[in-house]
Amino acid sequence: MFTIINGLPQDILGIVISGKTTEADYDQLNPLLEKHKMMHGTIKLFVEIDELDYTAKAMWEDFKVGLHYWREIRAIAIVTDKEWLEKSIEAFGLIIPGMKTKGFELDGRQEALEWLKNQDN
Repeated sequence: MFTIINGLPQDILGIVISGKTTEADYDQLNPLLEKHKMMHGTIKLFVEIDELDYTAKAMWEDFKVGLHYWREIRAIAIVTDKEWLEKSIEAFGLIIPGMKTKGFELDGRQEALEWLKNQDN
């Protein structure tokens, strides 16, 4: 399930991923990504992962969203207690031109937000 985080700087879109993630979660997220892109031209994502349990259709939707927005997503900060996710997102950023990515531990939420604030659009 995706929960939108309110109260972040306007140019940062924040979500919490917890429990089972399904295709329906992307039906909620896609319009928000589109609106954010239209308002700001680019997308900065703050993603806190509490629990990761994707259905096969959700994984496919995640892949499609990534392909659709790869040029607009400028920065992704992942906050999680799963080190493999931190390392995976950082590796992902190395192969996507123009995208900055960084993983943070759960107690690094504020550091992640500060990092995102400092990423150029």
